[in-house]
Amino acid sequence: MMTSITFAHAQESYTLIKEGNSYICKGSQPCKYDEKATFGSAALWAIEKSSNIIENTLKCDAKKLSLSVGCSIEESENSDKAYTFQLNIGVNKGKIEFLVKDVKCIPKGVMAVFKTVSLDKLNLEKKPQNKEYVDKFSVLCNQFMQQTMKEILGENIDLSHWEAIINGQVVKGMNPNEVILAKGKPLTVTENSQRTMWSYESGSIVMIENGIVSGVIN
Repeated sequence: MMTSITFAHAQESYTLIKEGNSYICKGSQPCKYDEKATFGSAALWAIEKSSNIIENTLKCDAKKLSLSVGCSIEESENSDKAYTFQLNIGVNKGKIEFLVKDVKCIPKGVMAVFKTVSLDKLNLEKKPQNKEYVDKFSVLCNQFMQQTMKEILGENIDLSHWEAIINGQVVKGMNPNEVILAKGKPLTVTENSQRTMWSYESGSIVMIENGIVSGVIN
């Protein structure tokens, strides 16, 4: 289920603009912590924000501190439509930057009676009534990105095994966030009195004791 947009208004405002034939929204904020920690927070947000993330769309380049992911937002749970878009996030020169593009309005639920609408293909001169799509997404996008930036910048992720993360390796001493960044979320989690074990589809098992990786079976 996608999360509806009910966030409180924040100070920062992100405006939907038309650039060429495309509707985009972009913005940036200074990193509160170092660049790697900020990117780690952004990547974890994209991995774990399941209510607004389109499955299997995340592409992450830890070396370049950049990612792209498909997102979906809606006005309310009872709405007959939702908006999808590509969200690009990058961290560079002490700032986190984002770009929203490729916006579409899609039908939601079996009772929806309209086809998918690409905002980039709207001709408002011929059909000015379609400006409703642009206006509604502009409000939703602004609220969503305010909350997204707040969540990302509010987390100081402890990353002390950066090279292993870049190489997709899990090593002893990692914390759970580092494991997720390096290998993704586990398929199953089992616990006993001594340790927690994360199992992956590849057959790998990560053993965690007291919040730290104590062993890895590949």
